Amino acid sequence: MSGCSSRATCGSLGSSTEADVKISLKWLREYVDVDWTAEEFVERLTMAGLEQESVEDLGAALTGIVVGKVLEAEQHPDADRLSVCRVDAGEAEPRTIVCGAPNVDAGQTVPVVLPGSRLPDGTKIGKAKLRGVASEGMICSEIELGLGDDGSGIMVLPEEWTAGTPYATAAGLDDIVIDFEVTPNRPDCLSHVGIAREVAALAGVELRIPKTQLVTEGAAVEADAGVTIEDPDGCGRYVARVIRGVQVGPSPTWLQDRLRAVGQRPINNIVDVTNFVMLELGQPLHAFDLKRLDESRIVVRRSRVGESLRTLDGEVHHLQDDGLLVIADGSAAVAVAGVMGGADSEVTAQTGDVLLESAFFDARLIRQGARQLGMHTEASARFERGADWDMPDRASERAAALIAELAGGQVAPGVIDVWPGKSQRPTVRLRPARAASLLALPVDGASCRAILERLGCEVDDDNKDSLSVVVPSFRPDLEREIDLVEEVGRIHGYQHVAASEQIRGPLPGIAGGQYDAQRRLRQALTGLGLDEAITSSIIADSWAERAGPVGCRLANPPADGVSCMRNSLLPGLLDVARRNLRQRAPGVALFEVGRVFLAADGEGVDHIEDWRVAGVLSGQTSPSSWRATHRPADFLDLKGILEGLMTGVLDVAFDPTETPLLRRGHSARVLVEGAAVGTIGQVDAALADSFSLTRDTYIFELACDPLFGAWAARGTAYQPLPKFPPIERDLAIVLGDQVPSGRVADEIRSVAPDLVDDVRLFDVYSGDQVEAGKRSLAFSLCLRSPDRTLEDRDADGVVERVLQRLEKSFEARLR
Repeated sequence: MSGCSSRATCGSLGSSTEADVKISLKWLREYVDVDWTAEEFVERLTMAGLEQESVEDLGAALTGIVVGKVLEAEQHPDADRLSVCRVDAGEAEPRTIVCGAPNVDAGQTVPVVLPGSRLPDGTKIGKAKLRGVASEGMICSEIELGLGDDGSGIMVLPEEWTAGTPYATAAGLDDIVIDFEVTPNRPDCLSHVGIAREVAALAGVELRIPKTQLVTEGAAVEADAGVTIEDPDGCGRYVARVIRGVQVGPSPTWLQDRLRAVGQRPINNIVDVTNFVMLELGQPLHAFDLKRLDESRIVVRRSRVGESLRTLDGEVHHLQDDGLLVIADGSAAVAVAGVMGGADSEVTAQTGDVLLESAFFDARLIRQGARQLGMHTEASARFERGADWDMPDRASERAAALIAELAGGQVAPGVIDVWPGKSQRPTVRLRPARAASLLALPVDGASCRAILERLGCEVDDDNKDSLSVVVPSFRPDLEREIDLVEEVGRIHGYQHVAASEQIRGPLPGIAGGQYDAQRRLRQALTGLGLDEAITSSIIADSWAERAGPVGCRLANPPADGVSCMRNSLLPGLLDVARRNLRQRAPGVALFEVGRVFLAADGEGVDHIEDWRVAGVLSGQTSPSSWRATHRPADFLDLKGILEGLMTGVLDVAFDPTETPLLRRGHSARVLVEGAAVGTIGQVDAALADSFSLTRDTYIFELACDPLFGAWAARGTAYQPLPKFPPIERDLAIVLGDQVPSGRVADEIRSVAPDLVDDVRLFDVYSGDQVEAGKRSLAFSLCLRSPDRTLEDRDADGVVERVLQRLEKSFEARLR
């Protein structure tokens, strides 16, 4: 399949990580016989893992609209463009309705809105006089009923419809449509048959798969077409059939109704069949005008430099060399594989012969192609999640039979089925006793077998203790025993798990040391005014490569250029900061605790997982008020946060050093108990520009293991409240402007560690009052003895010793 078969399926689906499917209950009941109400469908399927997004009653918007028969249509006596019609609406007497449509005529069957009813857009219809003639209702166009885009004239309905029948009933729109959100691991549920299989398994009834009787005639298909797969990694299977002599035209009413019910716009009988089969079976299809394919052949290959392609949405795409997976004919690309068809080979009213494509494409390549071109279609949504490699031939046969039936064509005998490497269905063993133990449900071998067979598995009980389960091709998510256990649990119903007073496992609230340490760390940082962020573990390659050696790359990345598991928490935090500041937040103060993936040093190990804590500060530190104006965050704010984190628990120091990505002279190593655990500093200009950060931004990142180890080694010890009062002294000194204040504070503490209770920097000055190359630092010293009350002479002695030490160590002098 080259993508969506028409503009009807080329609309954006939003993010490719999301997919939903609209299910018509009337359509669904053709495949499974259950008497559930719409509410029961929603409840049972939600319990089985399919969450509903919305439920729509299609007929509700068409209440008061009935089928009418135009008995007479005469020229309005006072208006050239109006007709006065006598309409049988199934009542005792015909109604008089004035109509402005140019195509209204006697003998037509039309939709009639009765007085007092509303159109789907909310417009209320009542009795009125139009140019002096009373009108008792309205004859509608399809655009007025919300059923299409044609507003040029009234809708003409099938002649056999009975006057007075509610329009919704006659048109088959007395239907409930449920929109289900489908998780990425369940591509099999993106179709009516897929959902019907779930319903049949839950209800324990038979699934009715539509049967196909394909009649062929004429020359073999190989006489008209050929298929070559140049990229077997991108296309694992390609099935082609040819239908000759088709008559392209409108689809029958039943098919149009099916498509409209689930939000698809009918195009023509060929395109509508491909869309119908995709919505029925989940296999995207595409129909080419065979005469417009050069050399009447298909080549599946990568795009080439200089190629361009005009897709069905009218956009011209300039393709890259060896980039996208494309469908080509003998000379040029004619479709983007799995995403969208090309306009130059689409089916038109002049098409006579059709080549029908049904294929199995690589999910990763389709996802990359859709993202590269910015197109997410119904087709790509299915291929991106993993298609069923066994479905292309069955879907092609079903579509070919319908095209022959509805468009009068002749299906060429045979099928071109290029399948370079046939896939094998995996076999997984399931131990029923293990399933019963894990699920706490009374399931045995027989019940496990019955459930799995209803889900399409082949089960052999060749072993009394386990079942041999052959997984169906449409369930690529079933790989391990635990996957089968989950299937048994959700179909049996988790609501049937019996309540138990017995408690197994650890008691709530009791956690291991690592978890407890992380919880303490989060609580402490939150208490210091930071907000916790949780960012993606997958980051852009450019970010990871700047942060250091890349330890782990994904084999199947979510997007081009986003293939690295993070080797630092900082890229994610800086991106969050950027987005918050862009939304005019006055400032950000964020932290994250999480895993990083580092390059391994030893052989035989791909990468190392390490726990880190990181923080970012930028913008205002606090909101402005009448009491104080705001100020921007600076290095000392972040340094103070780390000091507050360690105060009373661990000894922390900051060693100035040059660090990549941080501004020179504004970065330091963080030392805990004398050991380096991380870095702190201001983001340099280049890094700030790469994240579009216009304000000064400060970061830290620490390794958790040595931090937690130091915490555990230090333990928690009781410290009694001080019994004796302190003496405070302020000390202002002048020294070189390159001497860190932290080193000065440490030196002050070392003079009399038993008496210096606290040292706080409260002022920094550099200006006319001090010499060039110097600055003034003012500290507040809190002096206290644990066993006596200090006197002034004690404090003076300590200050004198401090000044002597600072003069010796830093050539400092008292200011």
